Amino acid sequence: MNTNEPNYVNLIKYDRNGICEQIHQGLILHINKNKILNNIGNDNNYNFFHRSCMKPLQYAVLIDLGLDEIYNFSLEETAVCTGSHAGDIIHQQMVLSVLEKIGLTEENLLCPPIEPLSKAEIKRLNCENLPFRKVHNNCSGKHSAMLAVCNYLHYDISNYNEFNHPLIKLVTKKVCELCEIEENQTSISKDGCTLPVLATPLFNLGKGFLNLFCNKKYEKIKNAFLKHPFLIGGDNRFDTDIIKYGKDIIAKVGAGGLCVVVNLKKEEALIVKIADSNTTARAYSLIFAMKQLNWEFDEKEINNIYQPYIKTQKAEIVGEILPCFKFN
Repeated sequence: MNTNEPNYVNLIKYDRNGICEQIHQGLILHINKNKILNNIGNDNNYNFFHRSCMKPLQYAVLIDLGLDEIYNFSLEETAVCTGSHAGDIIHQQMVLSVLEKIGLTEENLLCPPIEPLSKAEIKRLNCENLPFRKVHNNCSGKHSAMLAVCNYLHYDISNYNEFNHPLIKLVTKKVCELCEIEENQTSISKDGCTLPVLATPLFNLGKGFLNLFCNKKYEKIKNAFLKHPFLIGGDNRFDTDIIKYGKDIIAKVGAGGLCVVVNLKKEEALIVKIADSNTTARAYSLIFAMKQLNWEFDEKEINNIYQPYIKTQKAEIVGEILPCFKFN
């Protein structure tokens, strides 16, 4: 593992009436399976934790074992297991459906009950004086999928989130295979949801996505993303919006300012890491990058959601959000 710090560069700036008042730094890689096509900043081969970008890579284990067919998981259930859902009622229903199919319950989840990301669900819970539940956790789908593996292979389900658990060893091996990296070149820690998470260079993370989403063997995961983007995230979620309004485009966000976007037609990927984890800067960095690469998406719809302007409280435009980078 290279311990050099990454060389972040300016990616996004906020100009108010010609005065630059805000800058966000980060890294952008544009790759195919074989090489880096464009490199904004230098990651120095640094290991970045995959965070929630690891979810679709982990789910490949279920496909390898044939569990999606054995348990008859639908595309909707696959989507909620590979995404970072907002905790809306439909998300909860899908997680509970997965658990029911494998003969387990919400109590078996080792992710903690947390406030859902959905504002509508928070409002409902407050109005009905209801507590947060484990199924509100945006990682509860991933945990349910991991329980499916444990259940089928007769692994202990009481500690499936421990580093030395056979589930984690199995998942680690698979993620390394997809990312084309040796396990001793990775780093490992625990994610916020308590499950272990790997760290690799961004190039390897991008290759992992291309090896997954451009492989017919894992077509069910691809179709789950394309057909059910709301179950991947929810309202006001960047990956949901890009999948919904993109043409043959897959996206998955992760905490820490991370996101991977795959152009299925070109078999290319964009990987963005924002240094200060700002999610708005992450969204604009990727939108500007896709525009520069002429990746097809409904620009009118995306611009309507992500308006690159600075406005007053009366909606007067007084500035704009601009890219600081340009691809070759």
